[in-house]
Amino acid sequence: MTKSTEIPEIINNPFGNMYSTKEVAQLLKISLRSVQRMIKLGEVRAIGKHRNYRIPEAEVKRWLEKELGKDRTAQAGSAEEKDNTET
Repeated sequence: MTKSTEIPEIINNPFGNMYSTKEVAQLLKISLRSVQRMIKLGEVRAIGKHRNYRIPEAEVKRWLEKELGKDRTAQAGSAEEKDNTET
């Protein structure tokens, strides 16, 4: 009986898919500078330093969900304001 020498994928790549700042900018349709600023401000967590960052896919998804939540909250707030002015 031989043991498998395959390493589980979670060990090979514990962060899942990784994206460069350029790839994230293209995915989100924003400028590269905006992605770099988001990293600097701590809005997006990244691995690396200077301009050689890699951003985990899960982090991109987390950021998107947070931003979408802001939009939903803003839309709900404007709908409430409209209702209050109509009465």
